[in-house]
Amino acid sequence: MTAPYFCPRCGLAALNTDDDKCYGCTGCGYIYFHNTAAAVAAVIARGTEIALITRANEPGRGLLDLPGGFVEGDESLEAAVIREVAEETGFNVDHPRYLFSIPNRYDYHTIRYRTVDVFFAFDVDRIPPFTPNEEAAALHWLRVEDVDPQRVAFASVRAALRRLDELRKSA
Repeated sequence: MTAPYFCPRCGLAALNTDDDKCYGCTGCGYIYFHNTAAAVAAVIARGTEIALITRANEPGRGLLDLPGGFVEGDESLEAAVIREVAEETGFNVDHPRYLFSIPNRYDYHTIRYRTVDVFFAFDVDRIPPFTPNEEAAALHWLRVEDVDPQRVAFASVRAALRRLDELRKSA
């Protein structure tokens, strides 16, 4: 553990952990659980190509990613993926189809979040115009097999692209 971690209750540099999940304060006894966060990602298909964005922010600024993000409180996974797709691409999609989930680690500033990334599929016929925004600097349509894994921001998305390629090959 790379202390000090400061207790959110008493402010002492006395928050300790053995597993990066359960933190206990040796000063006041406060217990904090750093649980897994839910995130969603969209595999938007147009024929043999899928939509990938270029991330506009860290982590992974300038790298490829699937449209998606964190699930907000009181939001379903399905509502989150529809919202994230609209925010990042401007596409209005509906009827997400569950594909699979993959655990991930998301380093943001000095905190490593554990996430479970839930992947959903969408098919689109018509592509609305894309406008770069605060989350997505660009939109690309690529075949899964043409995506360079070194240009993909997150391990879970690289794993998802491998699974999608395997599914494509077995179809």
